[in-house]
Amino acid sequence: MSGNLDLVLPGLFDLPLSELAPELLAEKLPGLNRILRQANTMPNQAFTIDSVLRQVLDLPTPQESLAPGLPLAQSCAPSGIEKASRSLLFQAVHLQPDLHSAIIVPIQKNSDNLDDITIIINDLKDLFKVDFDIDVVADDLFLMTLNELEAPTHYPHILSVLGKPANPFIQQSRDNLRWYKLLNEIQMFMHQHPVNQERVRSGRLPANSLWFWGGGVLPQQYARNLAWCCDDPILNRFAESLGLKTPKLGELADLDASIDAVCIDLRLLELLKTGVATELDQLLLDIEASLLTPLLNIVDKKRRRLRLRAGFEFDFELTPVAGLKFWRRPRNLMTWDQEFRTP
Repeated sequence: MSGNLDLVLPGLFDLPLSELAPELLAEKLPGLNRILRQANTMPNQAFTIDSVLRQVLDLPTPQESLAPGLPLAQSCAPSGIEKASRSLLFQAVHLQPDLHSAIIVPIQKNSDNLDDITIIINDLKDLFKVDFDIDVVADDLFLMTLNELEAPTHYPHILSVLGKPANPFIQQSRDNLRWYKLLNEIQMFMHQHPVNQERVRSGRLPANSLWFWGGGVLPQQYARNLAWCCDDPILNRFAESLGLKTPKLGELADLDASIDAVCIDLRLLELLKTGVATELDQLLLDIEASLLTPLLNIVDKKRRRLRLRAGFEFDFELTPVAGLKFWRRPRNLMTWDQEFRTP
């Protein structure tokens, strides 16, 4: 029996289409356009990276959380299982005051900003050593291990919240008063830090807050036989902790046709949220060539079902017999957007 394919491509339906050439959308993305034309749409309310991956993995979703996260931090923690429930990933961000809330704004990743953030985090670690310890995971990514408090689990992946109001998550944090109090103390310290004061004087965004995510504990047993194709190191650590195989995205043609597979590409969302130095049209062409083309070849040759999940109101499910729907008119991202948003 053939396994099914899930393609997780967040940000696909949030692209600035007016900045892309119509001929690119209509002519140079045939794989994507085939999916938009032939696939069946399936309503979905999984909008964050975490909630989409929970669906793919068949993990339970706590009802009390706005957008429950994945327990990514445990797989990065050096302290072992005894502190797994106290671990959180975090990055420094800028909270931009808005009319009724504060917008979560990324700090551009460059050497000057990373140096400033490192100074602030080291001072934070020293001052709050009674409350938590901090380890470096990557250049701008850190791991907090709380000494007494359980890590909150309601924060989603940072790419799912950049550019959005923080208020819904702040309100939910108030349900845990000790955590909420610690958050306020951290923000007060960061706001007053000399590095941030100097950044304000020089017209740069202060790193005045932290965004936490990845709290929770990994399942003790995970029974699904699933291939996890992704180039994100943190998501891959998480998958390996579940005992999953983690082939590279470039190895799609060699997937075992007998098991389910999920392919995850966060580059579009990263471009939209952080402004990484990547040309959007070139990125779309690369996704078409390196991701969509081999996946559609698997659909055709190995008779597998493909489900495109983009954190959008609809998923798109393409089956091997979808090509029989020849009466459906051609579609691309522009025409789909026009159809969807027309009252």
